[in-house]
Amino acid sequence: TVTAGIVSAKARNINILRGSYAIESFIQTDAVVNPGNSGGALVNEQGELIGINTAIISESGGYEGYSFAIPANLVRKVIRDIREFGEVQRAVLGVGISEVTDEIAADNALPVVAGVYITNVSRESSAAEAGLRSGDVIISINGIKTNSVPELQEQVALFRPGDRISLEFYREGQKYRRDNVTLKSLDRPAASFRQ
Repeated sequence: TVTAGIVSAKARNINILRGSYAIESFIQTDAVVNPGNSGGALVNEQGELIGINTAIISESGGYEGYSFAIPANLVRKVIRDIREFGEVQRAVLGVGISEVTDEIAADNALPVVAGVYITNVSRESSAAEAGLRSGDVIISINGIKTNSVPELQEQVALFRPGDRISLEFYREGQKYRRDNVTLKSLDRPAASFRQ
């Protein structure tokens, strides 16, 4: 069965996964996805794969207006990792994170209420080695904006341990950039951190 719909949001967290390192950065659409259709392709008008249908929000068990897909870039990375290594290679920054609120934006003299607030930094983590601190607000990875926790998690998830990235962040109203930040393995930083 083929259905059509409109993508109404990206980087959606719908709180269906558990665990410190769960990544929820779904594409939200109103395309009909019924139970049993998970794993089907979500394609754009050009027929290009943009996601894999994964979940619906439903109290009745049937479609009620929203469906969610894992972004294709994450799916491709997982497939490459499994083919090459036999398992997914997870890289982390080694930071605890939260959404930027109005209060955090005001306290940090941010131009907009966006970015990802660092609540803590693990010792010997990628973030610590790059000089990031609690209170910093990450606004981009490799030039791609990270306006929310799911966006940051998705961007980090696209890399493997040992990969180098650049970060832009605000600290006390000033914008900074760190290049050549080497990501570490999931098992290296303390397991209590979210990215």
